[in-house]
Amino acid sequence: MDTYPPEFVIHLQPTLIVTGLLPAEDASSNADALSSQEKRNVNPTLEAQKAALLHAMLSRNNVSYWDNTKGLAGSLYFVVPEQRSYILQPTRKFLQQTGQQYQVPSLSPSSPSSPLYPDGLISPVWLRRHREQIPSVFIAIVDLWDRESVISNASDHGNRTVFSDKGPLGVVDPMEREHDIVLAQELLERRKVAQERTVKFAAVIILQRSHMEDPSIEDRLNFVRKSAGLDIKNSFYVLSPSSPQEISEFAINLQRSQYEGSMNYYKEQIKRHKKKKSNLPSTSASVRPQQGNGGSQQFQQDQLQQQQGLSVQGWMLRYDYKMGMFSECKQDIDNAVKYYESAYGLLVDMFAVTSSITPGASGLQARTKRWAEAKVLADCLCLKICKFHLYLDAPSTAFFHFRRHLIVFKALSTSWRMGDDSFEYWAWLGKQYRVLGDLIDIGTKSGFKLPSPSPGSVVYGSFAGMTDGAKDLSRFSGVAIGGSSTGFGIGPNGDAYPYNGNVGGGRGGGTHGPGAGINPMLVLQHAGYFYHQAANCSVQRRLRFEIAEEAYPDSNVAPVPSANIPHPPSLQSMNAERTIDHLSLTVELLTKSYEQFKRHKAGRMTMFLASEIAGTYYTAGKFEMALKFFERIGKTYRKEGWNLILTSILKWSVQCAKELGFWETVVECYIEMLSPEMPSTPAKRQSIFDELVSILHTEISPANKVSHNPVVVSMPQINSFVTCAVQFQGRQSFVSSPSKFQLQLFTQGGEDALPQPFRVSFIDIEFTDPSLNHRLQDSRPYGKQNDSSNPFRFKDRTGRRLSLHDCTHSTSQEIVGQDPEQRSRRIWVCDADLDIHPHEVAAYEGVVIPQTEQIVKITKISMGIVTEHWNVTLVFPSPETIQEADPAGYHLPAVTEAPKRQWMEKTDAADSPSGSLRLRNLDRGVRTPPSLSVVPRESKVEIESIFKSPAYLDEYFPIKIKVRNGEKFAVSMEMDVELLPIDPSIESSDFIFLDPADQTDANQALLGLRPSKKGADSDPMVPVGEWAEQVIYVKACEIPTPRTVVCKVRYEVVTSETDQTRSWTEKHHSFRVLFIPPFDAEVDYFHQPASKMTADAGESTAIAPILERNTVDEKHGTVLIPALTHREQYLMSTKVNNEGPWPVQVKEVKLILGSAMDALLSESASNTKSRQDGAAAPLGLSRNHSISRARDRKKSLHDAGIYVDLVEDSVQKDNAGVASESSEGKLGGSIKKWAPNNLVSFNHLIQVTAADLELAPEQVDIGFLQIQWRRYQEDPRKQTPYTMALVPLQPLTLPKAEIFMTVDLPKDAKVNRPFTARYKIENPTGRVHELSMTVEPSEGMVYAGVMQSTLRILPYGSLPIQMNCYPLQAGLVRLPRVKLVINKRKPIGRAAAAAAARREAPSEEVLVKVRGATRLANGSMPAGASSEAVVIFVKPETGDIA
Repeated sequence: MDTYPPEFVIHLQPTLIVTGLLPAEDASSNADALSSQEKRNVNPTLEAQKAALLHAMLSRNNVSYWDNTKGLAGSLYFVVPEQRSYILQPTRKFLQQTGQQYQVPSLSPSSPSSPLYPDGLISPVWLRRHREQIPSVFIAIVDLWDRESVISNASDHGNRTVFSDKGPLGVVDPMEREHDIVLAQELLERRKVAQERTVKFAAVIILQRSHMEDPSIEDRLNFVRKSAGLDIKNSFYVLSPSSPQEISEFAINLQRSQYEGSMNYYKEQIKRHKKKKSNLPSTSASVRPQQGNGGSQQFQQDQLQQQQGLSVQGWMLRYDYKMGMFSECKQDIDNAVKYYESAYGLLVDMFAVTSSITPGASGLQARTKRWAEAKVLADCLCLKICKFHLYLDAPSTAFFHFRRHLIVFKALSTSWRMGDDSFEYWAWLGKQYRVLGDLIDIGTKSGFKLPSPSPGSVVYGSFAGMTDGAKDLSRFSGVAIGGSSTGFGIGPNGDAYPYNGNVGGGRGGGTHGPGAGINPMLVLQHAGYFYHQAANCSVQRRLRFEIAEEAYPDSNVAPVPSANIPHPPSLQSMNAERTIDHLSLTVELLTKSYEQFKRHKAGRMTMFLASEIAGTYYTAGKFEMALKFFERIGKTYRKEGWNLILTSILKWSVQCAKELGFWETVVECYIEMLSPEMPSTPAKRQSIFDELVSILHTEISPANKVSHNPVVVSMPQINSFVTCAVQFQGRQSFVSSPSKFQLQLFTQGGEDALPQPFRVSFIDIEFTDPSLNHRLQDSRPYGKQNDSSNPFRFKDRTGRRLSLHDCTHSTSQEIVGQDPEQRSRRIWVCDADLDIHPHEVAAYEGVVIPQTEQIVKITKISMGIVTEHWNVTLVFPSPETIQEADPAGYHLPAVTEAPKRQWMEKTDAADSPSGSLRLRNLDRGVRTPPSLSVVPRESKVEIESIFKSPAYLDEYFPIKIKVRNGEKFAVSMEMDVELLPIDPSIESSDFIFLDPADQTDANQALLGLRPSKKGADSDPMVPVGEWAEQVIYVKACEIPTPRTVVCKVRYEVVTSETDQTRSWTEKHHSFRVLFIPPFDAEVDYFHQPASKMTADAGESTAIAPILERNTVDEKHGTVLIPALTHREQYLMSTKVNNEGPWPVQVKEVKLILGSAMDALLSESASNTKSRQDGAAAPLGLSRNHSISRARDRKKSLHDAGIYVDLVEDSVQKDNAGVASESSEGKLGGSIKKWAPNNLVSFNHLIQVTAADLELAPEQVDIGFLQIQWRRYQEDPRKQTPYTMALVPLQPLTLPKAEIFMTVDLPKDAKVNRPFTARYKIENPTGRVHELSMTVEPSEGMVYAGVMQSTLRILPYGSLPIQMNCYPLQAGLVRLPRVKLVINKRKPIGRAAAAAAARREAPSEEVLVKVRGATRLANGSMPAGASSEAVVIFVKPETGDIA
């Protein structure tokens, strides 16, 4: 549709010009005219409101080829924005009266300056002028002058000369009145000019926010309206500041209110042109004189035509077209159709050789400028008329008019020497079909619904609604139209014919004529049909042009008539046609048609169009694109069984592939063309077979100049020449038992299906178990007949050949994959004759021996053709594989029922001494896919497990497994023992050993069971009824819970006595063993007092700890700050209990803590790694502790600066100098026997160092108690190796980081002898504290010194206090109590804010406690002593207590 001027084909609407909304800078012509003062007066808010109004009006513009404004009529215009200075052009009459000159160039054929002078019809420029420059409604958008905004803008620019005096009671300002007068005068002048042109004029005044508060605004608006002479109802509007939504609604209402005035404008225009038409002289009065045939007379005719100008018929055409155009703008479709049809009839008459309307007038001269313009105008008029009939829901009439247009101009083209034998005619015809297709496509997208065809609507009557001058077309069409009894019909071939009958009148009327029925050529269809017709015309256009190009190849020489081409085309048309890519144009049209038919779900037609596109690509030499289309449509035809069409598609595909050098595609197409389903003659089938063999097996073929990639052909996706099936003889079999299967190859189509036997190199049969895969191979050169293989062959009564091949003696071989990246695989291989004969059923019988319980199915069958240059594989997947993969991807008809299962067997025959072959049906009832269920053979052995439960964690727990042979013959047994993990998601640290001494793992190999009554070197065969036994050792770690042990006993039995075939049988036995922890430990921690402080003279001068230098702890590799470091000693009292019911032997008990933990954990990890290589077993962690958790704990203590050291160990002292275990196995030395529930105590003195007590955790994990032990056995031969158990210990609770006191008392204290008690106050925190000290008296002690005092202690500092005491009595005497209270002051200032941020609650006074204060002379702890009561043992004055 873009080939025609858009003014002729778009849908017209009323034109509305609006001024005052465009920014001033948008018009370059007016930009220079703006003064600087005007630019400063621009109001941003006002400009935004104008922009919103302009957007609201332009958003409703409808510029399209189709009228999609249903339901919106009366409010839609074609809005043209202009600058505020825009002025309508006055009429010629007004200019003549005022003596002015008309500035707009004339478009009338009577004006010498017009491009239509002297005989032009209609120019697109005229339509563009009335559509964009001459409106039906003129709206001026103006704004009132605002004093406040001007003053504000002037103030912003530094100019304060603008002033005004606002009168009382809202009297109008003189300056405002002056501007209002100028505005009213401007509107008045514009209204007068519009009134001269009968254009509806309206004004819109936009108010600002400052106007809303002005009491004189109403007076100003009334003054402007009355002065401009505007009607308040339809010509004067006020827009106050509003939101965008309100502005949009205002724009709609504004346009709707002007619609009546717009319609009046076009109504007046129609009346004016109708009056002009009526003033024209009669057509008979303007008869041109007859001219002779001489050349001079023809020259005189041309001169006369130039002098006369446009004929009366041409002026009638102009006025009819203009009235149709104004009716279209008015949206009066009925009248528009009437005027356009009248103009079309007049125009068609002007093309005739002799006009019937203007007698004696000659038609337009062919191949001239006016002739070309008129032809374009006729096409556009036809398109308009068809479109308007579609608007009026008369698709039959629209299509009839289109067909009439084609028939009329076909006859005219013949008279112009441009008939259907010229490419110009087919180019024009293709354009008509394409434009109609575009129109229907646009209409359907806009809501137009195509009609449903019905009989009786295929023959149409007279041209109803047309003028008399338009009806008489008999002069050039040969068809009499216009009589009431004469009908105009269209035959099946698209030709017109007259008939007599009762012709229906009106639009769309019709009756039955010859060949009545539904003719698709006469029914308006969707756009795809017309695109296809255009593509056909493009093909004919190309063919006609090729003939002309062959006759006139020179582009610089004008064609001359010849005997073959008496009326050649012009040189200009030939050169223009040479620039057209006809094949690309054809593909474009076919693609459009394909999309339309696909949208309307016409599957058959889409496939046909795809084949047309492929053929066009092939003609254009784009073989790759053609091949893609052929493959796409071939899938559908193959699936639906259109093999005749598929054969043609495959032939075209072969040609394309050969041109491209795609020989793999050639081979695939030839393989499918061998199928008997593809219709072909024996000679063609022989030719296909010979060419395929030549490509695959000979060197002379051009395809074998290079090597090719492997070709894989999925046979279910094409028509196959052979059918494959695998059948099992039985449905069930035992593990390790042989089962027979048969591979059957079927060929259909009789003896002519294959011209010669087709040989394959190998056949692979793949099962669900890869270990059962078989390969049948034929290593003979191509063409060589049988020499060693001699299958049994037989021909049945129908003439079909049967052959049975024995492939049971296959051997296992290593096969390398075709792809270098594929790994080699082991497969069963057998040599066989793999020639595929026509009309034959070949069966290859083999044997599979499954080794596991499973269901064996066929996954796929692959037939390979391997030559020097080719590796072709024909794949036949099983139906189950097809269903699981993608059934929609296989393009053959779906099979709803499984194929018949048959077994070929040899039988005795009376007429043949060697016997005969037959196919036995294996299905009984419902057909099922072939499968083999492999089940284990029922075992007859007995398995028992003997052990003493419960078992200990970390020990080598012995379990005896006994197996009894219940078979009828001696067997050799193997046993596999597996310890199931507690949680499969967690790596297990449990193990099974055959011998704990050398750590032989029972999980790594099968155990050979031997009779229990014979020696280790005896015969491994277990007699009938005898028992075989094996002892295993289970070691479970970490988690005390039951473990499951699974025993699998496997042995070989004889399944066939005839051939001594053996199979393996397996039996499982599982049991659970409860594991409990062997030991449980309970720890008590006793704080030990610090060492005695040395009282020397220099102590008072010692520096504060916070000022001391940092020290390096070489043992732990860290730096300690003396002010922050805190050390304490604790006595650990550990009680270990044997929780189990069995006695144990303990060899060593050791405390593991601090840096020793790293070495132990590293050793355990290395043992765990070397355990897989047969090394020692890992250390056990009792309870729920693991190595990773222990490492995490240690890491966290080191990060917090906590170090634990062992100071003294009572176990080492007790074991010092004691001998080890004797060689006789008796308990001796350090080895001790712990009975069940035996409680053993151990003491350890440890030191805990905290680098910073404030950062230390509340509890510290000291470590583990390592116990080397084993289960006690009375029989030394049953003793197991020692194992390690790590018993976790309770954590130690550290003191809090708070102020405390320590006291140092003398070793000897006697009555009446004074002594000194030294207290030391420690502050391990980072804060300064104030202390209140009070000394309370004691009954048995006299104290001399300060009783109350206030102290201040620095962060990380200490204060010494000395008390001189005088004991008065002997015994345990309480010292005067030193009471220290921390004063808690209320924080102020920043301290209060910080406390509030930390959400610290106010606390009471805190009493400082004394740590480790009690010390007796004899070192014992008195009962009832506490940290608040420091006591000392005082001796009598006259004696000592030892």
